[in-house]
Amino acid sequence: MMDIALYSLVDDMVSKSGTEGVVEYWLRVGESYAERMGKEAYVGWPAFNVAMKEGRTSLTVEGAVNVLTDLAITDKDGDVIGYVYALKTCPVAPTMSRFIKKIGPIHDSDNDVAENYNSRIRDSAVSNYCITHQKFREVAANNITVSKQGLECLHLANKGRLGDVKMVKENLDRINVDERHIKSILRSASCVFALIVKGKSAGDEED
Repeated sequence: MMDIALYSLVDDMVSKSGTEGVVEYWLRVGESYAERMGKEAYVGWPAFNVAMKEGRTSLTVEGAVNVLTDLAITDKDGDVIGYVYALKTCPVAPTMSRFIKKIGPIHDSDNDVAENYNSRIRDSAVSNYCITHQKFREVAANNITVSKQGLECLHLANKGRLGDVKMVKENLDRINVDERHIKSILRSASCVFALIVKGKSAGDEED
């Protein structure tokens, strides 16, 4: 019952703080939650990917993640600097389904908040809850090292309840992955993101 009430809460928040205020609130929630997860260090990508598969890292707190080892991101020398990952199911999807079944259509405020975020910050949200989840991953990744190198999370794409897809082209270009490949992954996933050594891009020259 409480998760269903959350949708009514968002509608109330918008009426009191406006869509921009709700966006800023969700960003703070994502950041705060990630900071509470603490630091993580892994000796290399194989160890980290095992932790991802087994759900032993903060980046799997949202649910099961597919580790797409066939989508390794490499530098100009062919050294692996990151991987692509896919969240199998949006953690809010069950709540959405229960709300629609018990209450009715999702409030317009959900889309209004998402659109405010898309227009001001990054065009990557298909629901207002995407804001918290994406911020969480970005901050959580900053608290992880692999082979003593810091990571960053690049959001690549996600799929909405009705099948609408958001792609972040600049991030796809940075890891040199075709959007058609990402769309094929979204047939059985909700969100796709990359984890990469901080400051690196596919094919980068070494410093």
